[in-house]
Amino acid sequence: MKTIDRKQNQITFSAEIDESLANAIRRYVDEIPIIAIDDVEISMNDSPLYDETIAHRMGLIPLKMDKKAGGKDEPIKLVAKKEGAVYSEDLDGKIKPVYGNIPITVLKKGQEIEILGTIRTGKGNEHVKFSPGLMFYRNLMKVKVDKDCPKEIANACPRGLLNSDGGKITVVDENKCDMCEECIEACRKAGKKSIELTPTGELVITVESFGQISEEEIFKRAIENLTEDLKEVSKKISK
Repeated sequence: MKTIDRKQNQITFSAEIDESLANAIRRYVDEIPIIAIDDVEISMNDSPLYDETIAHRMGLIPLKMDKKAGGKDEPIKLVAKKEGAVYSEDLDGKIKPVYGNIPITVLKKGQEIEILGTIRTGKGNEHVKFSPGLMFYRNLMKVKVDKDCPKEIANACPRGLLNSDGGKITVVDENKCDMCEECIEACRKAGKKSIELTPTGELVITVESFGQISEEEIFKRAIENLTEDLKEVSKKISK
C-alpha cells in the first residue's frame, strides 16, 4: 500500500487488491456502529421549515463518538430564541457535533424553537445518518504515450495528467488517471493511436470520513467486521 494523497477527513492510497474484495470492504463501511440523533420531540417550532425537515437535518449532523458521554438513548436539546440562523453548535448535550457551523433553520424576531432529541447507535445499512463516511476506488492505469502524439492532446486531459514540453507529451502523474479516455478520443479524432491505457492490477482507493471517526479507523473497522462475518460463515459451512 502506498499513500497518494491526504486531505482533511480523506485519504487516497494505492493497493494491490482484487476488486471484489475492495467492494466487500466498501459495503462493510456501513456495518460500523455510529451514533446519530434518531428521535426528536418538537415542542415549539416557529421557523419557516416543517418539523420533518428540521428532524431530518438534525439526524444528519455528525456527532463525536465520545465513549465518556454515557450509554444509549443519550438526550440532546435544541433551544433557540435569538433572531438569525440556528446552527449545530446550538445543540446542547454531553455529546457534541463534529462541526458547529451546520445550519438547521432560521428564526425571525420573536420566533423560537425547542426540541428534545435522542441519540442512538445504528449502522449505515439502516439509515445514512449512521454512516461514518464513504469508500470508493478505481483501477490504477499505466499510461503509455508514443513519440508521435500531437502536442495539443495534452489539453484534452481534464485532470492535467499530460504535459507538453518542447513538443513532447509527458505523463505528469499516472495516479490522476480516472480512465475518462478523453485523451484517447482526442487522438482518434486526430487520426492517431498515440496513447494507451493499461490496468496495472492495483486499485486507487479513497476513504472519506464524515468526522465521527477517522478515515483510517473506517477502513480498519470495515475490514475487521468483514473478517468476523467470514469467520462465522466458515464455521457454519464446516458443520
